[in-house]
Amino acid sequence: MRFQKVNFILLFLLFFMLSTFSFAEKTIVKEGNSYSGYVVWLKEPTYSKGDKQAGQPKKDRFNPDTSLQGRNVLGLKVAGNLVPDGTTKLKNGWVYDPFHGKKYLGTAEIIDDNTVRIRGSLDKNGIFGYTMECKRINPSKYGIK
Repeated sequence: MRFQKVNFILLFLLFFMLSTFSFAEKTIVKEGNSYSGYVVWLKEPTYSKGDKQAGQPKKDRFNPDTSLQGRNVLGLKVAGNLVPDGTTKLKNGWVYDPFHGKKYLGTAEIIDDNTVRIRGSLDKNGIFGYTMECKRINPSKYGIK
């Protein structure tokens, strides 16, 4: 089965992701009967100069649940409950954008052995949303075991 633990670099190509989350590495893991994604590396893991939290690790500070705003983005679950639908697709999950505190309906599709396309949508049909293409990388290049 092609759904296995894999490491991907997220290339957030849409306008609202480019400004704050340009490069991150995420690992996709099987959890029971579904798949989830966690942030395991950030190009810029701390807030930049000029931010009120400059030098501190990036947090889930825009989460609408104030009790969750102190969570580090590094290690955060950003996709979940993706269940297999055939041999190359995952459906019925969710995708979370920690830099805007938004959660979307999620689907994923394996394009080839090195590429997964993940879509976060506002609507059940997937018409209104964003797509990110994730590429397999060498984790040791980023100091990840």
